[in-house]
Amino acid sequence: MRETSLAFGPDGNLVGTVCVPGGAHRANVGMVLFNAGLVHRIGPHRINVRLARSLASTGIPSIRFDLSGQGDSGRRTGAESFDEQVFRDIASAMDALGRESGASRFSLFGFCSGGVHGFAAAQRDARIAGLLLYDTYFYPTVLSRLNRYALSIRDRGLVVAASDWIRRKLAKPPAGESAPVGANGTESFRTPSRAEFAEVVLRLVARGSKVGVIYSGSFNGYNYAGQFHDTFRRWRFGPGSPATTCRPWATRRRSCRTSRP
Repeated sequence: MRETSLAFGPDGNLVGTVCVPGGAHRANVGMVLFNAGLVHRIGPHRINVRLARSLASTGIPSIRFDLSGQGDSGRRTGAESFDEQVFRDIASAMDALGRESGASRFSLFGFCSGGVHGFAAAQRDARIAGLLLYDTYFYPTVLSRLNRYALSIRDRGLVVAASDWIRRKLAKPPAGESAPVGANGTESFRTPSRAEFAEVVLRLVARGSKVGVIYSGSFNGYNYAGQFHDTFRRWRFGPGSPATTCRPWATRRRSCRTSRP
């Protein structure tokens, strides 16, 4: 395994670390890892570092890098929007990894807001063969709402939980069908509707890309293992569509994995 830090991108402002497997055998698909929110490119609890090295041991090259203006990367020149800047940063990272490793297709692994950026980029760049969304979008179901109310009552008592629920309903209009991710007003941080999300996933799968979703239990609105498939039951996700991994928020005792055949 060889790790090399480098500056890249049109302005030379992006900083990343390429991790290339040793030996002659290398996969032609590389992994692109980047910031989760404002977290440095090493990732939460250094998960990007550990993942990159683990992938290298199986022959998969990767790059972990900081988006423009974050971590070690400088600001980008130009007047493009934030969304466009992020897309160009990701495209530049794929270019750099391709030059260093020979990879021609790429997978993106995005945590939280990183998943939002990956979801947007995958729709624009056909080189993206895989997309893994970690705690990115979730959509409530009848059962998830009941679970959430039950947990609130258990932890806080019926009177307090009911009072808070009534106060929230009176304080603002009913929320949309999904919780927003981010609040900076950019288009990429607008949570897609269920139909929009499903249609994008199906388009990606149709072109040969693979899409996966993972829920760690950080969202109290995503609280049982089958929630993802219950949400998208009408779209009948089939072979090649997402498998769902979640750690139940209610107990946090064990991991549950569900997938459609």
